[in-house]
Amino acid sequence: MSEPRRPLSEIIAQTLYSGEDIRLSDLARLSDLNDDELPQFKKAWGSAAPDRRLLLISKLYSLGEDDARLDFTGIFNFCLDDPDADIRIKALEGLELEDKFTFALPVIRTLKTDDSPDVREAAAQVMGKFALMAELGELPAAVGDQIFDALLEVLEDPPQPGPLRKRVLESIAPFRQEVVASYIEDYYYSDDPLLKAGAIFAMGCNCDPRWLDFLTEELRSSNSQFRFEAARACGEIGDEEAVPGLLNLLNDDDHEAQEAAIAALGKIGGQEARDALNTLTTSHENRIREAALSALTELEICQDPTSSSS
Repeated sequence: MSEPRRPLSEIIAQTLYSGEDIRLSDLARLSDLNDDELPQFKKAWGSAAPDRRLLLISKLYSLGEDDARLDFTGIFNFCLDDPDADIRIKALEGLELEDKFTFALPVIRTLKTDDSPDVREAAAQVMGKFALMAELGELPAAVGDQIFDALLEVLEDPPQPGPLRKRVLESIAPFRQEVVASYIEDYYYSDDPLLKAGAIFAMGCNCDPRWLDFLTEELRSSNSQFRFEAARACGEIGDEEAVPGLLNLLNDDDHEAQEAAIAALGKIGGQEARDALNTLTTSHENRIREAALSALTELEICQDPTSSSS
């Protein structure tokens, strides 16, 4: 005989106040709370201990990430106004799981008004997903305009913290507008390595072949972070012109740069990239073999035209 369904009030009390481990079944019951149930949760939330609130929202995020059928967006949206910055950041991460354009609006509000630079940086990161959706025509034009304007406003305000401006540049990069390209180039020539790394990443998000000369140069940089970001960006642009420079990274001393080059070859494809990846599958290093096999799988999925002949 199945266990009777527990009242929501009991589950809320158990998850927020008990101090005991939170059961998976209790977490699932908090999915898709209706207009009568969500106020019950909100009322109980404010009197729970901050560490318990953070634990609960972290578990909701993890469960939502694992099971797309579950919907905790009502809770995540509500928690954007929590007094604890860590909780607001986790709520933003939860909203990033969603494709509904309506959730872009509270994220925009958080970017504009939150008093924590860390929270605003998290909001900017989430907006990168919505920016890409907007550029692909998957959002209403008016919402896309709001996203673009909110991100551009940060870039046009120099006193904003460097990490926030870096994240904003990365998130606005999918918009193929000249003002975005201008900021990418400005940040690339910055004396701040953090901003330059952001610009190199943004080149990949912008997906414009105009950046290939910049990226080819950075594949030879003495800075391993720049080499890593350049390799990733080359993979996003997907032009075979980048293959020779990526091949030179296959023996790089920096493992992250090396593995980024392997992954990029899988995205770009072509016979030269395929041959190099096949060779790497015999490497004595397990991480290289696995990276090469993963890249070859990516290459097959992308169905590069030259692969049909091999």
